[in-house]
Amino acid sequence: MNWGYKIIIVFTLFATGLFFLVGKSMRTPVDMVTSNYYAEELKYQHVIDGRKQAQTLSAPVAVNQSGAALSILFPQEMHGLPLTGNVLFYRASDSRRDVNVALNPDEKGEMLISKSRFLKGNYRVQLQWQAGGKEYYQESYVTVN
Repeated sequence: MNWGYKIIIVFTLFATGLFFLVGKSMRTPVDMVTSNYYAEELKYQHVIDGRKQAQTLSAPVAVNQSGAALSILFPQEMHGLPLTGNVLFYRASDSRRDVNVALNPDEKGEMLISKSRFLKGNYRVQLQWQAGGKEYYQESYVTVN
């Protein structure tokens, strides 16, 4: 076999490999953090204000796990107040595994969520709530095991 055929074989293998990689990359799902990112960016000032308001609390909201449940515990000044809002457990590796829960703490400011709703792994906990006419926002991380 002369060198001309060898060059053609190399170019053919290169083109085949390139087409394979392009085809594979086109079938790979690409999840964005949110599908409506522009509208979310416009609402981001509420997040900034909520973070500032949450920093005025005596302690941050604690997210712990014990046994078969995740516990969300609000600071003392939130006990007994009617709280409205939600908790988003954001899983960066797969947006279909996100868990969104409406806030419903008891009189002691504690809320339990069953760990059966989660896969093992890392979650970003995004708490957004209203109490006493003020809006609050806090982020933390939890590893469900």
